[in-house]
Amino acid sequence: MWERFFLKSKTMGKEDGYYGHKRTDILEHIPQDARRIFDVGCGAGIFGAAIKEERSASVEVAGIEIDAEAAQKAASKIDRVITGDVEKTDLPFPEGYFDVIIYGDILEHLMDPWNVLKKHKDLLRPGGHVIASIPNIAHYKILRDLRNKEWRYEKAGLLDETHLRFFTIKSIKRMFIEAGYRIVSISNIVRASQTMKRLNKLLLNRIIDSITEQYIIVAQKP
Repeated sequence: MWERFFLKSKTMGKEDGYYGHKRTDILEHIPQDARRIFDVGCGAGIFGAAIKEERSASVEVAGIEIDAEAAQKAASKIDRVITGDVEKTDLPFPEGYFDVIIYGDILEHLMDPWNVLKKHKDLLRPGGHVIASIPNIAHYKILRDLRNKEWRYEKAGLLDETHLRFFTIKSIKRMFIEAGYRIVSISNIVRASQTMKRLNKLLLNRIIDSITEQYIIVAQKP
């Protein structure tokens, strides 16, 4: 499963994949005019460096990372790195400072992602965006296992043993709306057998949420 590259526990953050994933699937959603970007859970800064390379070296990328070793590596690649737990750390940025805040497979690892989204909204300028990738617990493989009375945590994937929260498309939408954001777009990252993909096509995309492993949400501060 593709999540194994970056959904490791921070205590397992020495994995090469955790340090080295560029997240091009998120990069393409960053507005072209974004000049100040905050990467929550920035790892070793590979994604932040990719932003600066793709857009402009003048784009300011800051990040927060709980793993001290990864944060030290990130400090050489992006403009500013804070080492700490995003739920417990007071961020030293003025109100409305950022154009974009990114949560790349982070919210499901937090105790209170709802509060983090609300709190971080103050750091966004009016009209600024948040971009998040979130696993879909309503994937057909999970539902199949539940019918068999199975729920088995794994080292990576939809049932990563470090996930604290689980979301469906409806609960994702509700979380962002209740935090005061306007949802701009939702993209589906599909992981399914060819049979399921063909079935979805025959059903005119009606089971798309059952074969979506990950959602990428772009939301805007009013």
